[in-house]
Amino acid sequence: MNDVVVIVKRDTAALPADTLDILLILTDAKIEAAVYTSLEAAEAGLGKESAGYKKVKALFSQEKARPVPEKLIQSIKVVGFADITTPESLIAAIKEYQKSDNDWYFFMTDKSEDEYIEALAAFAENSEPTEIELKSGVEDHRKVYFGQTSNKELKVSHARAAVIYTENLDEHADAAWIGAVGPWYPQYVTWKFKMPAGMTYPALSADEIKALENNSVNFVTNEYKRNYIKNGMCSDGEFIDSVIGGDWLAKEIRGRIYDVFMDNPIIPYGDNGFTQVGAAVLQAMNSAAKNNIIAVDQGTGMGIYSVVIPKWEDSTEEQRRKRIMPDITWKAQLAGAVHSATVRGTLSVEL
Repeated sequence: MNDVVVIVKRDTAALPADTLDILLILTDAKIEAAVYTSLEAAEAGLGKESAGYKKVKALFSQEKARPVPEKLIQSIKVVGFADITTPESLIAAIKEYQKSDNDWYFFMTDKSEDEYIEALAAFAENSEPTEIELKSGVEDHRKVYFGQTSNKELKVSHARAAVIYTENLDEHADAAWIGAVGPWYPQYVTWKFKMPAGMTYPALSADEIKALENNSVNFVTNEYKRNYIKNGMCSDGEFIDSVIGGDWLAKEIRGRIYDVFMDNPIIPYGDNGFTQVGAAVLQAMNSAAKNNIIAVDQGTGMGIYSVVIPKWEDSTEEQRRKRIMPDITWKAQLAGAVHSATVRGTLSVEL
C-alpha cells in the first residue's frame, strides 16, 4: 500500500517547482515520445505541415492572448501511436503508454470526432483513483482532458474533461486555450473570460448557444464587441479551476508529508509525531491560500480552513501495531471567482 494517501473531495455545487505537464497524443503514425521546448524543435521533429506542429504552435503562440500571460508555455511532450482505428484502440494505446510514462497532467489529441471525445473524456474521469484504490497501492496520476469539437450538439457528461466548440478545427482551440490560461498554474485562475490568440468568434444562433451552455461545452462568445470564452467548465458542469485547484492541493499535501517522513530520522508514534505530519498539511493549506485556491478571511487575510490533527488516544491498538497514524481531516472554503455581475443605479438631477 502507499505510505501517504491523500483524498480531496470537491464540494462545489451551485510540487517540485509547479509546472503544467502537457501531453499531446497523435494518432497518424508511431512517434517516440519527445519534449519540445521551441517551435523550431517541433518543426524539426514533427514537420511544419503536420497537425502536431500546428497544435504545438497554437499552444506556444499566445503572446497576444487576453489577458496576456506573464510567461508562455514553452514545453510539451508529444507521442504518436499507429494503427488507431477506433476510440477503444486509442484508449488501449494510452494505457499501454502509461506503463512507461505517466508523468503528465493535461492531455490533448488530434481526434475531434464525437466518439473519440466521449472515450477520452471517460478515460480522464476514471483517472482519479478512489480511496480504496489509493490504499491498495494505486498511485495518483489523475488527468485533465482538453478536446475540441465542431459539433454544436455534442453532449458528454464526464468530470475532468473540458471541450471547446469551434467552427474551424484548424484553429486548434484546445491547444490555444491551454496556452492562454495554463501559464498561471498553479494559481487559481478562471478559464472563462479568456481570449486565446488565433481563435475566432463562431456564428451561433440563440438556440445553438443555449444548447452549448446546457451541455457544458465551452465556446467563444461575443458580448458588446468583446470576444471571450464562455463557461470555463468541464463537461459535467464543474468549473475547470475547481478541478485543477483540488488536484494541486492533493499533490501539495502528499509531497509535503513525504518530505516530513524522508527529512527526519523518525516520526515518533504519538502526539508530537502526529503534529509534525499535521504541520505539513497546514503548510499546504497556507500555500493553497497564497495561490488563491482556498478563500482567505477578508479581515485577517488568513486562509479559511480547519485541520483536525489526531491525538495518540485516537489511535487503535491495530493502528499502533501497524504504525498507521489516525486520519488527519480538514475542510477548506474554495476561493471561487466572479463570473457575472449586475449593477443597478438611478440617475437623477440631485443626490
